[in-house]
Amino acid sequence: MPDVFQFKSKAELTAAANLDIFISKCRNDLTVFGADLDWDACIWPKVAVFAKLGVTTRKPKQEELMDESFVEFAKAYFRYQQGHKPTGTKNELKALRVLEAALIQVNGEASITGLSLTCLDEAASLARGYYSKGAAYACGREVQRFAEFVTDNHLINADLKAWHNPISRPTDTTRTGKEAKQNREKKLPNETALNALAEIFASNPVEGRDIFTTCIFAMLMSAPSRIAEVLALPVDCEVFEKDSKGVERYGWRFFAGKGYEGDIKWIPTVMVETAKIAIDRARNLSFEARKLAKWIEDNPNKFYRHEGCPNVADDKPLTMEQACQALGLAYHTKDVCYSSLNDRGLDHHDGMNTLNSLWRHVKGRLPDSFPWFDEDKGIKFSNALFALNANQFHGNRSRLVTELRKPDTTFFNNDIGTRPALGDKHKNIFDRYGYFDNDGERLKVTSHQARHLLNTIAQRGGLSNLEIAKWSGRADVKQNRTYNHMTEYEMVAMAERIDPSKALFGPVGEVEKYLPVTTQEFNTLEQAAAHITEYGFCVHDFTMSPCEKFRDCINCTEQVCIKGDATKLARMKERLDKVEKILFKAEQAVKEGDMGADRWLNHHIKTATRLRDLIYILENPSIIDGAQVKLRGNDFSQLRRVAEKKSIPMVAENDVEFKEASILEDLTDILGGGFG
Repeated sequence: MPDVFQFKSKAELTAAANLDIFISKCRNDLTVFGADLDWDACIWPKVAVFAKLGVTTRKPKQEELMDESFVEFAKAYFRYQQGHKPTGTKNELKALRVLEAALIQVNGEASITGLSLTCLDEAASLARGYYSKGAAYACGREVQRFAEFVTDNHLINADLKAWHNPISRPTDTTRTGKEAKQNREKKLPNETALNALAEIFASNPVEGRDIFTTCIFAMLMSAPSRIAEVLALPVDCEVFEKDSKGVERYGWRFFAGKGYEGDIKWIPTVMVETAKIAIDRARNLSFEARKLAKWIEDNPNKFYRHEGCPNVADDKPLTMEQACQALGLAYHTKDVCYSSLNDRGLDHHDGMNTLNSLWRHVKGRLPDSFPWFDEDKGIKFSNALFALNANQFHGNRSRLVTELRKPDTTFFNNDIGTRPALGDKHKNIFDRYGYFDNDGERLKVTSHQARHLLNTIAQRGGLSNLEIAKWSGRADVKQNRTYNHMTEYEMVAMAERIDPSKALFGPVGEVEKYLPVTTQEFNTLEQAAAHITEYGFCVHDFTMSPCEKFRDCINCTEQVCIKGDATKLARMKERLDKVEKILFKAEQAVKEGDMGADRWLNHHIKTATRLRDLIYILENPSIIDGAQVKLRGNDFSQLRRVAEKKSIPMVAENDVEFKEASILEDLTDILGGGFG
């Protein structure tokens, strides 16, 4: 566990003094990224590259590095924030790069002491120009966090807390129409490519690279996983359990990303046999590498006696050929032996190497993380499903039985994608087996497309969002939206299946049978909207108006709750607990005279009241399960305003109760009847 601290500025010190103390403490006291971190280096291996905005190389030139007047603070801020809230995206780097560029453009120098609102605005503008919409939004959000941090800790002589991220969150990609269809197709795999991979897998390939690629893709198609999760599976990942009906179920034990802890992903019955075959083939691929790793763990000072190793004593001098044999290098001629040993910095003469000396060389070439394949997940090379030997899939070189390698996502994606820059030199698995698209173009897929496809299939099959999130290894159910690529027609058909009596392609949809119709006839057709909410379902007629209570379903008179739904009742109780806590804060704010607090208080009083009423009704034992409950109210809406205007001549000005009843009756008629 790295050492972290909570930085607290001293009010009596100047901003410059606080800044110096902050940098010094982050450099000397923090152990985030390791106590032996080379602070002075501008490249922190596998962590960060402190390069200027627009520099994408991992080995930038000196002039491409951050300015000296900025980089010390950048390192301190990055290390501090990653210590308190480590993330995989590391958006702090994006923010630091645009801030440095903005400081130079506005002030002519990169010193953090010159930070101002103008610099922050310029940083947001640069983020829009250099990053995608999603990345720009995340960068702007991090710039705002940065501004609050330097202000709160008195690191600069300016108050920047009033600045807010001007970059809007990208709109939800779940849309209808031609553009939405194109976006969906981009995120789902090519059907021809899927069939090709299935055929190659079924043909039982013999080449190691083909086995590796098809096994991983078969696994990606068995459970919605990220490629990094699959590559980090342990060899003993399989789980067999019997369900409540006594049927044996098969799954894999994963450690998922994005905040979700270790869990089991169950494999659909239709994919179980394929999944088992993929695991068996992967085990065979990694057998030799795992065997080597286990030997090194158990015998750190003794040479690994593999099948091709010369049968000589560990301290006996070796010929050049024997040295090459021991290391698994090519040795068919003297010249080849000479080159093989020389390229590794070894003595290339007879009698100059022993198995003991070569063992020191072998151990020096182990991966830096050895024995850990993935230390965060507790998986060693000796138990990693996809541990490999060096050159195991190399077409022109022999496998190095004394060296270990950890395949990364790029290694896999390169074999199912295309690399135009390499032209004919790069052949993916489809090229090797002669598969092309219908128009003769090269086939390609990505590892993440399989995840999108499985999530869409799950949505089509009617899995709940909670089940899909858990199956996919997500901590936030809202992330499901990004992976749902059902068409608008599929969504409507699903809504019809939920309640067959409400045919969304019914009278309103089948217009050819009912045209021409008057406005009154149209308004009296059966209501067709079906929208599931957090607490029930919505009966709003979207042919009349858009939703005017977005994300405020509790205070909406068009929400229907079902008696007996324990899950949604629990959500209401949880919401009531939160609202009551907010009520207390609102009351305090009103007492302190905060402007606008009274409206805040009134809104939450109303919300709490409606929640209590709903909970009381839904817990009432005299009301049968399945009863539909809808609370009345006097909310403002444009539709109500129109109906109210029509009803005024018939209503006495002082008869408010009658006036409300009349409006509700008009609305009920317009919407074709009501629930509850």
